[in-house]
Amino acid sequence: MEVIRSRGNASLKRVGQVARGKDDSVCLLEGERLVHDALRGGMEPEILLVREERAELARDLAGHSPRLVAERLFDGLGTLTTPPGVLGVFPRPARRSVSDLADDLDDRRPALLLGVSGVADPGNLGALARCAEATGAMGLLVAAGSARPFGPKALRGSMGSLLRVPVFEIDDLDRAMTALDDLEFTHCVAATRGGRSLDDHPFGHRTAIWMTGETGPVAPEMERCSPVTIPMAGGVESLNVTVAGALLLFEAARRVRRDAEPPYDRTRTTERPS
Repeated sequence: MEVIRSRGNASLKRVGQVARGKDDSVCLLEGERLVHDALRGGMEPEILLVREERAELARDLAGHSPRLVAERLFDGLGTLTTPPGVLGVFPRPARRSVSDLADDLDDRRPALLLGVSGVADPGNLGALARCAEATGAMGLLVAAGSARPFGPKALRGSMGSLLRVPVFEIDDLDRAMTALDDLEFTHCVAATRGGRSLDDHPFGHRTAIWMTGETGPVAPEMERCSPVTIPMAGGVESLNVTVAGALLLFEAARRVRRDAEPPYDRTRTTERPS
């Protein structure tokens, strides 16, 4: 397999452009886990580059047109201090509208959404996406002013969850929340203090849980949400946004599923007695 040895190579320049956030139509996936997650999900790379000494990996990926890159050049690509063995430029998942949720809702099944507003740290955003996937949430709502969900750091923090959980990027938060109201979602927001205790907060059959930034102003639209406070012992003043989000999501998921009707099993049939 031919090895790229020139810094002027068009593929290397393209990766550099994407790594600097110059093209929002694609995303940069770094490392075997993310690349394999994308390929298993049916995503095809625009560019797939493998470190020269990982020729066996390139052979494993032969169906996706990988290119080997000389070690000295590969080590300068991407965003990681310690270069991975493989990276790729992939088309980013299609943009989704909140109105698209209507097609996936079922009155007999509970629906849980995680929303983030003002969460600027991409690592936290990625970790929250992992929590959303782990609890079976049907989507992640990302309001303008939050970290980019398909930036390299958020994707790494999500461990692939951002490639699997539907992501709804919201430009107009008030309009999106109104659309969720129309779909009969109730809204709650994590509050450090002063909210109703998580122990007895009444989560609805369709619930959107919102997490806000740990610093900075809170979007005025959050005032329409019911505040929920996690009871804490000792002198602890607050929790990391990811920890708090995980606690709210798992408790909400546990309760709404406990209260839901048993889902209809489409794989079973009922035979008439003879």
